[in-house]
Amino acid sequence: MTTDKKVPIGYRNGTQTAKLNSDRAIQETNSSSIVSKRSVERLYYPTTCHSSENNPSLENAHFFRYFVQKPQRRAPLINRGYWIRMEAVHTVVKQFLQSNPESRKVVVNLGCGYDPLPFQYLAKASTNRSKTIFVDADYPDLINIKVNKISASADLLRVIGERYNLNPSHSAVKLASASYYCVGCDLSNLADFERALKACGVLCEGWDLLFIAEVSLTYMNTEAADKVVQWASGVSRGQAQFALLEQILPAGADHPFARTMLRHFNRLNTPIKSVYTYPTVEDQINRFSSRGWNSVFCTDLQTFWYNHVSTEEKRRMEDVEHFDEWEEFFLFCQHYILLVASTSNMTKKGQNGSLVRSSTIDGAWNIDTFDSLSLRRRWGAAASTSDRSIVYFGGLSPTTRLATSVLVTSKDGTSFNIKSTTYPSPRMCHAIVELAPERFLMTGGRGSPATPLSDCWIFNSRSNEWEHTTAMPGSRYRHAMATISPGRVVVFGGHVDNGSSAEWLLFDSESCTWTTLECEVKLGLHISPGFCWLGKYGILSGGFNRIGDIYEDIYKWSIQGNRITLKLIQIGNDNLVRAAAQMAPWTEDSVLLVGGIKPRGILQMNDSFKVINLTEMSTINIEIDNKEKFPMLIGCSLHVTKDREIVVAGGGGVCFSFGAYWNEIAVVRPLAVPKRQWTVVDEAQTIRSEVSTSRCEEKKVNATITKSGSVAIGEIGVREPRSIEDWKEIHKTSVPVIIKSINIGSCTSTWTPDYLKDKVGFDRQVTVHVSKSNVMNFQAKNFRYELLPFGNFIDRVYGIKDHGNDSDELLYLRSLSAANPKSRAANLVEDFPEIASDFQLPPELKSLIGDKAFCSPLRISSPNVGMWLHYDVTANVLVQVRGTKRVRLYRPSDVSELSFPAGASSSLIPNIFDKKGSSIANVHPLETVMSPGDIIFIPAMWLHATLPLEPSISINVFWKDLESSLYSQGRDVYGNRDLKAYEEGRVLIKRISKSFEAMPADIRKFYLARLSAELRVMD
Repeated sequence: MTTDKKVPIGYRNGTQTAKLNSDRAIQETNSSSIVSKRSVERLYYPTTCHSSENNPSLENAHFFRYFVQKPQRRAPLINRGYWIRMEAVHTVVKQFLQSNPESRKVVVNLGCGYDPLPFQYLAKASTNRSKTIFVDADYPDLINIKVNKISASADLLRVIGERYNLNPSHSAVKLASASYYCVGCDLSNLADFERALKACGVLCEGWDLLFIAEVSLTYMNTEAADKVVQWASGVSRGQAQFALLEQILPAGADHPFARTMLRHFNRLNTPIKSVYTYPTVEDQINRFSSRGWNSVFCTDLQTFWYNHVSTEEKRRMEDVEHFDEWEEFFLFCQHYILLVASTSNMTKKGQNGSLVRSSTIDGAWNIDTFDSLSLRRRWGAAASTSDRSIVYFGGLSPTTRLATSVLVTSKDGTSFNIKSTTYPSPRMCHAIVELAPERFLMTGGRGSPATPLSDCWIFNSRSNEWEHTTAMPGSRYRHAMATISPGRVVVFGGHVDNGSSAEWLLFDSESCTWTTLECEVKLGLHISPGFCWLGKYGILSGGFNRIGDIYEDIYKWSIQGNRITLKLIQIGNDNLVRAAAQMAPWTEDSVLLVGGIKPRGILQMNDSFKVINLTEMSTINIEIDNKEKFPMLIGCSLHVTKDREIVVAGGGGVCFSFGAYWNEIAVVRPLAVPKRQWTVVDEAQTIRSEVSTSRCEEKKVNATITKSGSVAIGEIGVREPRSIEDWKEIHKTSVPVIIKSINIGSCTSTWTPDYLKDKVGFDRQVTVHVSKSNVMNFQAKNFRYELLPFGNFIDRVYGIKDHGNDSDELLYLRSLSAANPKSRAANLVEDFPEIASDFQLPPELKSLIGDKAFCSPLRISSPNVGMWLHYDVTANVLVQVRGTKRVRLYRPSDVSELSFPAGASSSLIPNIFDKKGSSIANVHPLETVMSPGDIIFIPAMWLHATLPLEPSISINVFWKDLESSLYSQGRDVYGNRDLKAYEEGRVLIKRISKSFEAMPADIRKFYLARLSAELRVMD
């Protein structure tokens, strides 16, 4: 995961230890950011040249490659986000260098990191090197590294000129040449920084200065950052400009994107600070205009995208890589601003917003949320099966696209059992509507953006069966549908394959045929438009075009025969113009519009639920009081009950590099309507034939199946190994065993809370899982990571209240490498040397492990906080030190029954220990309760979960018991990367699947099923 180039010059923590930790965090994030920019450079700026005797010029060269040893291709959303950041900065620099051609220009990059911006311009023939100087400024340690990289590159030295000096007279100036300087300095000491600039000779009469701060000032204390802004307006002896690119909170800190972003930076121990004092564009304009800047232009990056990126450039970008994350991209852009301030007299301006205000529905509205791991999905599709139930199919989960359905309901005692033997393939961005009572039509969708679908299905909610029906004329996703009469459905827009140009289609269920509808107005294929039918006419609004621009028209549409008639309507409120909004009938002449993305500025939470009255041509807001529960209103589905409950099912999004946000079930209701409990009912599991993948013999596992088909939980066998041969036999058998009450050292008696706090240190910082749920689940991410003092963590685990620890949140520590948690595995001896000698493995086991040891994390947990069902690719022993712990294990052959998504080592099952998790059929569970001194041997690939019954301390020791060539290469600090053959096999499967893309869906599924059958009989 990538993040910003965080260079908080001048930011200092109170203690030396905290400062060092902060500096390390900043260094790491700078390294990550530069890798992301290198990914953009390789993809979006393909023209490159390298110097040689025949081509000494480096114009258009890729300069990030000199600072990034191992390039990585980032996800499309990350690439697009960094591209617009880079483009925004380059736009300002180019305009500055081209203005006032007679004056000398100085560009000072405050918090430059490893960014090669000076080299990109100094290598251009169009740059007047005799009148242009670049100054890179950053932490001294970071600047020293950058200077070393420059000094090691003949190409970079050629760009800055042969006459350069690595030992200038001023100590802060680390490198000096005629056109380039590196300065290592702390911006909290502006006097020292100004002396360094004077030593560079850049504060001269008549020279123009441009200061750049790309995500750097925001990490300083706001007061110190404001002093930099004030100082920069007066230090130049010519004209001065300041370009600021940093985060804002345009909809407040409660917006889901903002919450995710702020939590991300806090978790990294690099909190962003300016956002609280200057959360909006207007605040940033006032910040600069009150500190000596005569003109200020400020816009968010979404407006920059619309106003400063050409249509031609947008089309070129679409040819680089498949991109279908417009909503998430624009949410990112709406939370970043580009500000350009100048000491010259120009017009102050910010972005334009709507001055139109809507009225508000009388009465208070509240929002209730109901957590469900099964509905951690977005871009699925839902339809109402009754007033208080909706069926939700498919969508994107935290790990993969799904082909399962869930029932979202407020009815008690509801079951949901899908009886079909055939059903739609996994997909997202499809559409589903009620075709007729108890019959629902689902159309299209996609796998990846490169694999659109045209198949159509009918779901019968009475029999809970899927039935295949006639496919659409061409593949289509992100389209809209509305039922105009029983059995007749209109489809509009979406991403459509090249074989079909039809904007409008009509499906007739009686004849099972599709008809292309004529329309006098060619609208273009709106992607994710607002769309619904009110009985006599329909409404169409917004949507994206292929390059991400948002259509700004609203139409009434009607149908006569095979012809669509459109009428443009005018409602004076630009908050109605959105893409990816949900729309539903409210009355016979009004519609409810929910969520989506605006073309200019973020959709404020008070505008997110809006009723459009089509008779009065007016709008009414539904304003919600408790915004801390507000969902992310993209990728979701909508249902309105008779009591005016507005149910938002699914949805969420990837918040750039900050993490994903998943909605809970959200129900907006008038306070006069009583709160109902909405829950998710999973579809019953389909019984599949079992294929054994275990290395053990079935008869050796002590589990039984009852006559009713329910699973009886077996006990784990007890062994007493006395020699290394006994341990080898245990390992060879590859079945879990427990060794009871063995000597593991003094830790079982000495590791009390006071002892641990004294030995490890109360103030030592540790990263822990924090959750309000009593079952942590990796797939659902129902926990957060938090940096806590070790002593505070121990007190909270053991319920000690001496330090104000009254939180009811549950905690879990899985220790990481103290030296380098991102690249090294945990090692008890290295990470906790103060207590490591208290613990010992049986010498025979230690001899068996030998030099194959992989990691040995320390695990400390609150009582009654279950850990998710997962498997490890290495053999391991779990050693219980303090407290008791319940452990459940399943055979490797049970993996197909236990909801493990492809490529994931963690299960989707919310709680394997509850009644529902314990009643899953066709599996073979084993269970035990561990006491201090117990050891469980867990073979590779055995699925397992744990539940501490009281405050628990244990140690896990992992070793790679297979040939080293079988393991995946590269970084794997947790040991959860699958074996090399499996990872390579998944790549091959994708290639095989891609080779069938040109075939019709039914033929493709036919052949893929045959190949799957061949795989099953090969073992």
